[in-house]
Amino acid sequence: MVAMSLGRVAKDLAFRTGAVAAWHRLVNRDTLTVVMFHRVLPESELRSADPGYTVSTTLFAQCLDFFSRHYRIISLDDLVSAIGGGPRLPPRALLITFDDGWDDNLRHAAPLLVERGLPALVFLATDPVSSRTAWWWQETLSHALREGLRSFADLWAAVPGQDAPPPPGPARHPALLVRYGALEEADRERILAPLSPAPATTGRPGRHMLTPERALRLGTMGIALGGHGAGHLPLSLLADPQQDLRRARQWLGTFAGETADRPVSLSFPHGRYSPRVAALAKECGFFPLFTSDAVLNDMRHGMQGDLIGRIEIPAHEISRPDGGLDPHRLASWLFLRPRRQPAS
Repeated sequence: MVAMSLGRVAKDLAFRTGAVAAWHRLVNRDTLTVVMFHRVLPESELRSADPGYTVSTTLFAQCLDFFSRHYRIISLDDLVSAIGGGPRLPPRALLITFDDGWDDNLRHAAPLLVERGLPALVFLATDPVSSRTAWWWQETLSHALREGLRSFADLWAAVPGQDAPPPPGPARHPALLVRYGALEEADRERILAPLSPAPATTGRPGRHMLTPERALRLGTMGIALGGHGAGHLPLSLLADPQQDLRRARQWLGTFAGETADRPVSLSFPHGRYSPRVAALAKECGFFPLFTSDAVLNDMRHGMQGDLIGRIEIPAHEISRPDGGLDPHRLASWLFLRPRRQPAS
């Protein structure tokens, strides 16, 4: 216990004296850090959301201020230009990204970004964004499991006509999503309707995801739009991932005004990809491609690849007991990651 306390004091001292920041400025000078968020909610609404993928507005604002102190924040256009042979990225470049297309990205995250003049990138899962359903079916499944409303076995068995047993271990949840994703929308809604929480249990009534019109408002606030697949299913587990990718690319062309000859960025849903999936994504017009591989992108030889790692920012890994930012935990979470040259 004493050794742990002394270690924490040493870390605090190193951060407060500027030693950690000086080390970062030197060692990580030629890197691109891409951070990944999902949801941003005020404290009064946190109960309704998955704590593993949600940060409070207070914590998010503190993260933005930390990024501004220790990095040069870039836009997607800056990155695409560098990949294409344009100006190199600045030292300690950082790109802010969001996955899925939650409506709270517009309600709560965007105003904090605009207030600080910071660009960002939101990857849209196009089926839930275009759906008229208020609750996203994947969040309904996750909520049922988090709250103990149904067991995994019950949710698996509720899908009719499919007798295969669930896979063991960490592969179970992606397999459950693929199983429900294969259903017709009406059948899926019928099975999940009893599990959709009432507004009184969620902290806020209303829609989970951005609508197409609200997504376009992000573009007027300095926030770029990219793709996150159509069905938000793990592409490497699909029999025909190209069909999902084409549908997402077509939607973005129709609603976001992205022409067929202009590349659109993509992040892989659930972080799952393979060389085949990456090649298919490029064929469909997606570029650059963002993974969930938690690495610093090595820029010592310029931007030679377009398969770019990202680091998730989970609240429980970077916050103090009171929920505020612990800066030395965030520094450790980001600064000490391994380097990797972006692949092609």
